Amino acid sequence: MTLTTQFQTIIVMIIGGVYLGMALETFRRFEDYWKKNIIFNYMMEISFWLLQTLILFYLLFVVNNGEVRFYIFLAVLCGFAAYQSLFASYYCRLLERIITSFLALYHFVYQIIDTIIFTPLKWLIQLLFAIFLLIIRLIYWLFWMILRIIYIPISIIVNIFSHFIPKNAKNYLHSLAGIYSKIENSIVTRWKNYWDKGGS
Repeated sequence: MTLTTQFQTIIVMIIGGVYLGMALETFRRFEDYWKKNIIFNYMMEISFWLLQTLILFYLLFVVNNGEVRFYIFLAVLCGFAAYQSLFASYYCRLLERIITSFLALYHFVYQIIDTIIFTPLKWLIQLLFAIFLLIIRLIYWLFWMILRIIYIPISIIVNIFSHFIPKNAKNYLHSLAGIYSKIENSIVTRWKNYWDKGGS
């Protein structure tokens, strides 16, 4: 390697050390979200250091075709130390501002989407469900009204002809009417309880 290439390599590796400090600071900032899961934590640690190694080696490959020298490690270490002593406090404040701004933007976008899409959609679903229950109640009311309309003339005709029916047959019909009335009251009570619960 020429002196110019060696000098460029040292400068790039110092910058790489500063970058490594910033990346490590960012990684530790979010580490609390997965630190409780030991297996996932190990996977994240290994993935992080493999990624940083690949990035630094790529920078080295761009500068001097990947030739490794001892001073390269010293340059990375100097860059990392320079970050810790000169830039760490500034970068931490900048990182917190970026995270705070991102969270504020996220909540703002979420509120807009909730106001424009989710809240009207929820109201629409509630309205459709209320209309559906109203239609079912109307059908139920019409059904029983039709039954009553049919029942009234039949009951009048039965009352008229009941005078001509023998006493034994009349007692039998009364017993059948009592059974029918019990069944009808049971069905009506169950339907009313069911739709009252559904409506509430």
